Amino acid sequence: MVSAPLTAYRHIRSLLFIVFCGLSRTVSGAEQFQSADKKPNAAPTPIPFSEIASQAESTFRSIQSIETALSTDQTTATIEKRLPSLTHEVELRSTEMAKFLTGVIPLELLYSMEIVLQRYRDQLSSWNHDLTERSKILDDQIARLDALDRIWKATLQVPELSKAAPEIPQRVRGIIDLISRTQQAAESLRQRDLILQGHVLEATARLQAIAPAFEQAQANAAKNLFVQDSPPLWRVGVEQPREDSRASLIPPASVALLKTYIRRERAILYIHAAVIFFLFLFLSWLRRGVEKWTQEEPSLRRQAPIFNLPVSTAVTLSFLIFGSVYSMAPFLLRAVLWGVLLISITLILRRLVDRALFPMLNALIVLYFVDQLRLLTTLLPLFSRLVFAAEMLGGTLFLIWMIWTKHLPSAADNTTKLSAGVVRLIIKIGLIVFPVTLLANVFGYLNFANLLGGGAIRSAYVGATVYTALRIIEGLIIIALGTRPLSLMRVVRLNRPLLQRRICALAALLAFMYWASLTLNFFGLRTQLITGIGEVLAAHLGIGALDISLQQVLVFLVTVLAAFALSRFLRFLLEEDIYYHWHFARGIPQAISTMVHYAVLLIGFFLGLAVLGVDLTKVTILAGAFTVGVGFGLQTVINNFVCGLILLFERPIKVGDIIQIDTDIGEVQRIGIRACIIRTTDGSEVIVPNGTIIANKVTNWTLSDRYRAIEVPVTVARGAAPNHVLEVLKRVAADQPGIAKEPAPQAYVVSFGSAAVSFNLRAWTDQYENWIQARSNLAVAVDEALVREKIAVA
Repeated sequence: MVSAPLTAYRHIRSLLFIVFCGLSRTVSGAEQFQSADKKPNAAPTPIPFSEIASQAESTFRSIQSIETALSTDQTTATIEKRLPSLTHEVELRSTEMAKFLTGVIPLELLYSMEIVLQRYRDQLSSWNHDLTERSKILDDQIARLDALDRIWKATLQVPELSKAAPEIPQRVRGIIDLISRTQQAAESLRQRDLILQGHVLEATARLQAIAPAFEQAQANAAKNLFVQDSPPLWRVGVEQPREDSRASLIPPASVALLKTYIRRERAILYIHAAVIFFLFLFLSWLRRGVEKWTQEEPSLRRQAPIFNLPVSTAVTLSFLIFGSVYSMAPFLLRAVLWGVLLISITLILRRLVDRALFPMLNALIVLYFVDQLRLLTTLLPLFSRLVFAAEMLGGTLFLIWMIWTKHLPSAADNTTKLSAGVVRLIIKIGLIVFPVTLLANVFGYLNFANLLGGGAIRSAYVGATVYTALRIIEGLIIIALGTRPLSLMRVVRLNRPLLQRRICALAALLAFMYWASLTLNFFGLRTQLITGIGEVLAAHLGIGALDISLQQVLVFLVTVLAAFALSRFLRFLLEEDIYYHWHFARGIPQAISTMVHYAVLLIGFFLGLAVLGVDLTKVTILAGAFTVGVGFGLQTVINNFVCGLILLFERPIKVGDIIQIDTDIGEVQRIGIRACIIRTTDGSEVIVPNGTIIANKVTNWTLSDRYRAIEVPVTVARGAAPNHVLEVLKRVAADQPGIAKEPAPQAYVVSFGSAAVSFNLRAWTDQYENWIQARSNLAVAVDEALVREKIAVA
């Protein structure tokens, strides 16, 4: 008995063939009618005798361009080469899918079928579009050649040619022959394109024939979750013995499809094997230095065991690169490939997790292969459901054994507290999912059982894969930051732990989002969630002439936040690396960083406005209105902002300067958009508006340099020689640490008295921040020197 999809396909194919042939004949008849209709009314104008030579050369070049276009366009050849194998695959896929779609199909197979069908549709649609465009071009070229042919044939009848040299008529006949040959080649290509387009439509019809059954299966899987769609397990053998006896474990179409795919994609398999080999060599080379790097970087210890398994790690990394390539692979090949990946992941995880989790890793492999057996035996309903029941029962008993024997992880060197908590949560969820799936399968709620049990198991596979890949990537990130060329960057050397934490945290976030997305898809929730969120975000809100949606508002906020993050990163890179290599004058780096900050924020703000749908040409009007408002209410704020820009560019004060405003003396900590922050010597922070600094008198003690004058007054008793005292004072200052050599210390006689002589010692220190301590040390040194020289102090 022929299945309904195949019967529908044959009807559609016959209908398309009739329509296609009818259209071809209609087009040909129309062309003949138009040409016949044009013959008596639109006689071609012959080329004047004097212009035959120049027009012949122009026509020859034109025909050459057409011939070049015909010979260089590989569209037809490419499709002609690839279409037979694709058509054969479509036939095999359709046969395989038609058999699977006759029963309750697991969601795993339904999901893979959806991907395959969509890829085939996209490819056939692309080829149909290319052939259509190619046919239009050929029609234009044929029409152009036909017009040239009629013109040159009319020219051949010009009376002057009979009296001309024989070379000229020969040239005209050569042009006519060249046009005829080129026209025949173009018509031949057009005929090939039409035939190929018919084959493409035929393959498309075969896909369309399977579409109703596939859509029905999707609808059943989504809507009939809580409907008994199959007989109870104890009645399957009674109601469906004939189907089970005729079905085979692996359909012949699946085997043929596997062989066809391997022959067609042999190059991809070879490239994948080569990538695994090169990754193995690279990881083997890394393994030699991991021990040394682990001693230098303790954070690498958690990932170091990964590099002791270069083969398993190479296989895992290769699937991260080539995983999407196998989305079109037959189910048998994907089952084998993902099995190899899961074994590699399990070997790696045994080096990373606590020994208490080893039974869980072994159970994961067993569940995988049992689950693949269930999917392979989908055409055997009784056997498939028995395997599924055994799988769920075994999983339930295993988790009970894990809890009963206390094989639960605890926080240790290889297991963090968070990881142990996640594993315990997984076990609790499994103790709910497995028994519920088992009962649903037994009582005939097969769609619900496939969704719940299959989704949970696939989510566990993906979770293990993502966790392993994340640990490998974290190890590679740590090694990359500690080796050349990244280790040569100053920003990396100074902030390696910070960069490691931030990059690894970002990788973990992306990994979690990827796992969550796939898990939602396994349970059939991702599309509905995306659709629901899209509807909410698409809700529009009208504010006057402005019509915005929640999506636009969110994108605006994300754009502005991204601008802040980008500004912060650029300033971090400038301050930690760029300024170190470019020796700017003091204050210029801070000005550059501030301007970069403002520029990035301004660009982000305008991009956000563009996303909101605000007409940026009207921003000038808003700016004018804003300026008027500023003139009344915000003039102080804008004044401070403009003064801040003046401070950045003119640089009368810079961050780190010691300034005095009225009675406040302190160090400039920050020059902001509205005010400056000054930290005084007693530890208080004074906020001074920028306008105050520009408008009032400010004393900058460190504008041109950071030298500070120190004065120590000395009074000695009468009897000491003044010149000797001056020499002693200058010598003490010159030998004192913290006193600058240039300018040299100076000593002066200030006044004479009846019993004493007053001196003043002036010196300079380049340690402005510690000038008080430097003066104290100098005073003590002067006192000790006077005592040594036996000079009495008055």
